[in-house]
Amino acid sequence: MRLATTLFLCLLGSPALAQQCDRWTAGMEEDEGGPRMMVSVCAQASASDADAQHALLVTCAGKDALSLRYLPHADESYPPGGNEEYITKMKFVFDQEEFVHDARFEGMDGAMVIDTNVMTPFVRAMSSEGKVTLADVNSDKVPVASFTLNGAKEALDKLIKSCGQ
Repeated sequence: MRLATTLFLCLLGSPALAQQCDRWTAGMEEDEGGPRMMVSVCAQASASDADAQHALLVTCAGKDALSLRYLPHADESYPPGGNEEYITKMKFVFDQEEFVHDARFEGMDGAMVIDTNVMTPFVRAMSSEGKVTLADVNSDKVPVASFTLNGAKEALDKLIKSCGQ
């Protein structure tokens, strides 16, 4: 699955692979449905392997909705427990706030997918300073990752303005 995730990101041309994991980026990316606005950030998954990165990608899922795709750098047991239909709750922990969202595994790119509305306290928290940590509430089957929020507000604002256009 790690290979599939890497290939997907290479084909997608994701800025997550090109950036230094120190800030969010926004830009047009080629997707299976054509070009679309995407914001992304990465996080080092291993101190000993510079290529081992987790990625968080956000795209529009309609005029007032966003789709978050968490692509963890995972071992060979991924998808979670070998279950291609894995469903869980993911916890997002910010400095002062915590949010729990339903998440589902999608095998095409090995992502845990979370859908949310644009105008929510959760999206406002993602536009704050500091960092966000993601964890699987139900188990340790999905790797935990922490992402910077540096540049998230600007990137998310740019993405949200493009939704519905």
